[in-house]
Amino acid sequence: MRLTRRLTKHFLLMMLLAIGMAVAFSSHAQLLTKAETSLDIEYTNSEQKLSLDEVKLLDGDLWSELKTDRASFGYTTDEYWFRFQLKDSNIDRVLHIAYPLLDELNIYIQTDAGIKTYKLGDTKPFHERPIPTSEFAVPLPKGTSGTVYLSASSQSSMRLPIAVRSNIGFFETQMNRRIAEGIYFGVLLCMAVFNLFGFVASREPEFGLYSLYTVFFAGLMLSLEGLGFHYLWPESIYLQDKGIPIFGSLTFLTAALFAYQLLELKRYRNTLGRGLMVMAFLSAASLVVGIFASYRISIHVLLILAAPGCFFLLLVGAYLWRKGFLYARIFTLAWCSLLLSVVANSLGYLGVIDSMFIQRHAIMLGSGIEILLLSWVLAVRYNEQRKERLAAQQKYNQELEENVEERTFELQIALRELQDVNSELEQKNMEDPLTGLYNRRYFQQHLERELRRTMRRELPLALLMIDVDHFKPINDTHGHLVGDQVLKQLAGLMNQHAKRAADVVCRYGGEEFAIILPETDLDDARLFAEQLLSMVREQRFETDVGEQRITISAGVISTSNRIFDNVDELFKAADEALYTAKNQGRDQVAGQ
Repeated sequence: MRLTRRLTKHFLLMMLLAIGMAVAFSSHAQLLTKAETSLDIEYTNSEQKLSLDEVKLLDGDLWSELKTDRASFGYTTDEYWFRFQLKDSNIDRVLHIAYPLLDELNIYIQTDAGIKTYKLGDTKPFHERPIPTSEFAVPLPKGTSGTVYLSASSQSSMRLPIAVRSNIGFFETQMNRRIAEGIYFGVLLCMAVFNLFGFVASREPEFGLYSLYTVFFAGLMLSLEGLGFHYLWPESIYLQDKGIPIFGSLTFLTAALFAYQLLELKRYRNTLGRGLMVMAFLSAASLVVGIFASYRISIHVLLILAAPGCFFLLLVGAYLWRKGFLYARIFTLAWCSLLLSVVANSLGYLGVIDSMFIQRHAIMLGSGIEILLLSWVLAVRYNEQRKERLAAQQKYNQELEENVEERTFELQIALRELQDVNSELEQKNMEDPLTGLYNRRYFQQHLERELRRTMRRELPLALLMIDVDHFKPINDTHGHLVGDQVLKQLAGLMNQHAKRAADVVCRYGGEEFAIILPETDLDDARLFAEQLLSMVREQRFETDVGEQRITISAGVISTSNRIFDNVDELFKAADEALYTAKNQGRDQVAGQ
């Protein structure tokens, strides 16, 4: 109960901060839209790029009066031209275009002294701007009068809020804007760092995903507001062009993964969980489009994903709300806030809503509230999980105490039985079930031990790889049972021939065998192999279908003639010697 009260106080404090941020934005909006000079602006557009001289020669009928100083034309490939008369003034002024996402913006100020030209846009390095601001502004010294021409083109939404302000008015506008942005990004930074610490402390993935979500959302807003180009990547034209689709896609990707992890839909509704995974996949696809496609294509893909994505997350929250979960209610309110802001922003970018404040700050306001609410969701959800874990731990401890004596007794019996089984299993684990020889696993372990031992003592070690010649026809003609009878007798014959206690005979697999001969040089190993081949050649193997005769081939290798760094080299050399013996006609020994 005490924790709930603390969380409520924390949330109320965050909401007061959000209200303060909204008030700051509102005051900034009033300042931003209030130009200090009334302008009679005319505009025209062209599918082809025009020069200033060509624009001057255009017929007056091609020019239209701009009803507002906040031109908005949505997404268009046309080039737009604007012109207005600049009256004389006895103070320094600034021509301010309060929109940071214009690819090319050319400003021509024609006075009696000539034409002053400024070539701006976010396709040019930031340091080329005459006034260092995240938007676009050029100085108008006192006494400047004449005709101003502006040409603009952009892959983003075509918007030109044109205003002429005094220097004081311009910098007051910028100051209010920086205060509002400072509050907003300060909240995002606090939430990102706080939840990063939560992830480090608790190792709960939802904290880490939420921290990433906040960081990517901050990147999106920095790109939308032009602040990233101003402060973080002023020389990166690529990131300025791709920032919105890249950070936007990463935001929805982490949002889907965060919701999937936080809400644990696999416990309640697998269909909605799969829907979140589909959303994550589509966000990843949008990210690829954002990286490689043009801005015009990638931003439309992102806008198409944005509203349905927020709506689906809202649907998920509403479903769990009906299930009675407190955190689901807060989650739903959070995404309601963001959904409304995304829809408003999308309509603004598409030119449906003619409001610069909505386009520039709807997502900032909505996401600020959403970020704070989601942080509260995390706290509530983590508290519920903690209570569930504590309750489960208490129940488990109680059951454990009640049954400890019985379990201890059963464990003692089980341990004794397990020791017996392990001893038997260990023995069987080293044996080939058909022949009773050591198996391949034991062979590999023992060979490595013997190689290390002989290297330390500088003694020779021999290895024989043996294969039965033409064994497949026996199985194909008489069946595998007869083949097994032959292999059993062959195994006994090899064991009989390997008389020393240190000699180890193994079945490597199928009709292939291996013999390890410690302290044996190559000559003795070859003699051993020749004798074994002779014994097999003369042996009659008794089977259910009568006597069978076989021959074997052997590859022999010894460390007395060649240095081997490891078991793999030794085994490979013996195996190659075996295949040499088989390729040379079988029933013979090959080696080095």
